[in-house]
Amino acid sequence: MHHGLSHLAPMSNMHQSALDPMKVVPRRQPTLAAAVLILAMLTSYNGVMPVFATRICKFFSLSVEQYGTMIGLGVLVQIPALLLVGLLIARFGVRRIAEFSIVGIGACFVVVGLGANLSSLRCSVAAHGFFAALSKVAVPAFLIALYPALKRRMLSVQLVVFSTVGIAIPLWANQLLKWSAQRDDLVFSQVFFGPFLIVGCIIVIGGVLLSLRSQPFLQVQHKKKETLHVRELFQYRSLVIVLLVALHVAADGTIYSFLAMFMEHHFDVLPFSPAWALSGHNIAYLVTRFLLSLLPEGFAQRKILTLAGPIGGCILLLMLWQGHAISIPLLYTLASLFYAAEFPALVSEISSRSMGHFGTVLATGFLAGNAANFLLLTGTGRLFDTTGDFRVALSVAACGFIAFGMVIAVTGFGKAPLPQKTVDS
Repeated sequence: MHHGLSHLAPMSNMHQSALDPMKVVPRRQPTLAAAVLILAMLTSYNGVMPVFATRICKFFSLSVEQYGTMIGLGVLVQIPALLLVGLLIARFGVRRIAEFSIVGIGACFVVVGLGANLSSLRCSVAAHGFFAALSKVAVPAFLIALYPALKRRMLSVQLVVFSTVGIAIPLWANQLLKWSAQRDDLVFSQVFFGPFLIVGCIIVIGGVLLSLRSQPFLQVQHKKKETLHVRELFQYRSLVIVLLVALHVAADGTIYSFLAMFMEHHFDVLPFSPAWALSGHNIAYLVTRFLLSLLPEGFAQRKILTLAGPIGGCILLLMLWQGHAISIPLLYTLASLFYAAEFPALVSEISSRSMGHFGTVLATGFLAGNAANFLLLTGTGRLFDTTGDFRVALSVAACGFIAFGMVIAVTGFGKAPLPQKTVDS
């Protein structure tokens, strides 16, 4: 591992750079950032799973509950990763953890491709959840460390990249399904497991090559050590935040995971593939977050928090119980346009109040959300196996968005922003 500064300023400028490190502009940082984004983009390949869900159940003779539990296990395993990621970054550095998480996801894909069986798939889904949770924190942190003066821009770039991949991957998976339709299981095995092996090898090789590059100059802001007061997690406001995050994460993840199965089971003929609905969901998230970025901070915050979730949830219920096959992608995209706004507005709300340790409370919300998502994924599968109707099972998840708005209305979040105070004062 090289730790030299050969990629920084020329020798004639080194003295000045040492005096003013903010003026150091590493030449290779754009290439490094692009490489990280490309590899991180490839780690999203597991997005094919919801499109393949029905065929996976048939191929491995799984019940819907067993499938939901398998997917949910990957969500559940994110909890220990989220608990450890801060300590790991502090101990090994943000670049090493970013590289480790990316290579780990690639290795999971390789195991899926090589094993080509249910055991390897189950183990890899679980392990992928651990590395994905590390990546979710470490990759954006690394990009920000490369460009500390461009935090929002780097996060926006990452958002656009992942949203674009989220739009494309379901369509790719649908094409693979078309290629393997009406063919034997051997063909399906090849089109499902083969790409995992190829993508996994590219990620692992790319991650290893990335780790061999010299370390960039990272502008790290040294902050005073903060002490976590656990009792703050049990305050009324903190508990409400945890509940809200859990409702959003669990409802969103469950609907997305089972929507394709719902469409294929409920309708005999589908004018549009379920992949179009899943892509529409990602388009909606990209559009909504872009529009929110253009609005003044705090604009209509109370209305967004109170109404976005219930409107989106009601559209989902309409989609489930009255929607026709041709309208499902449109209704799902429309619902996503609304409830995609509630989480960014929630983050803005709690940060505007300058609540001490709000980051820790938010992280606790993610942990609770993952646990709730696991339970809802498993429960949705069990409800379907019991009732034979996805509408009943998915209606529970859709009501999570409605409950989000009701909690906001009762608790009064977003009513009147307080004057800005010192962070963590």
